[in-house]
Amino acid sequence: MTAPLQHVLVAHARHTFRSQAYLNEHWKQYSYSVCPNFEAACEESDAFISTLESHGVRVSVLPAEYGTDLDSLYVHDPVVTLPVGFALCNMGKKLRQGEPDALGKWIQGENLPIAGRISGPGKLEGGDVVWLKPNLAMVGIGYRSNLEGLAQLRSFIENPSMHIEPVFLPHWNGPSDVLHLMSMISPVSENELLVYSRIMPVVTRERLITEGFTLIEIAEDEYNSMACNVLSLGNRICLIEKQNVKTADILRSHGFTVLFYDGSNISRPGEGGPTCLTRPLSRG
Repeated sequence: MTAPLQHVLVAHARHTFRSQAYLNEHWKQYSYSVCPNFEAACEESDAFISTLESHGVRVSVLPAEYGTDLDSLYVHDPVVTLPVGFALCNMGKKLRQGEPDALGKWIQGENLPIAGRISGPGKLEGGDVVWLKPNLAMVGIGYRSNLEGLAQLRSFIENPSMHIEPVFLPHWNGPSDVLHLMSMISPVSENELLVYSRIMPVVTRERLITEGFTLIEIAEDEYNSMACNVLSLGNRICLIEKQNVKTADILRSHGFTVLFYDGSNISRPGEGGPTCLTRPLSRG
């Protein structure tokens, strides 16, 4: 998750938010904190894509016909990238359950491999899956992902040397809130993680330290502004929402280059940071 980002999938607010009238009608249904401004959101999507492209990232924009609704802006969650292909998730949020199949059709159209589909009682969302090393991943178990989803994900890989471990998440603000594992852990380099330890299980924190990771704590008062949601572009370059200036300074003090983007309408209302807005297709 921290090798140089080469190719990424992004959805555009113009396609997912549709119009100001549509936003006015549906934002509360999706539990957004405020109603986004449609025109401003479209400008923010344009700028976000331009920032990625200016740093050498190839950006594929999801065509409008593959979007399902407001939350399909957050393309990270319906799919998980595996060494053997892409796993289509089974979303814990009911309003998002059409997204994996829609995104799967796009993946197939691009001749990319699909490793499997989480189904039945299994639940899994991409924001709960954190790849720490080539042979080690952790999956948050909470209101959005469950143990059956984790077990199915393991079965797609069929590699006994690959360890996928559960992290049992707290209740926090309840099932209507967005608490993924990546709400408390963001890989920023091969051996450094940006974290919010206060809500991290002790056993998980100690496991990370045992594995040799340096834990970089975010600014305490920036947790609610998604400071822990940081996208690594590789080569110690991170992308973060512009209001998290203290956390950006912390990252700089550890030798990182920090880029800002404006997520006033594409991130803050739906609580989806830069990782949520992107599904990496290749790194290297």
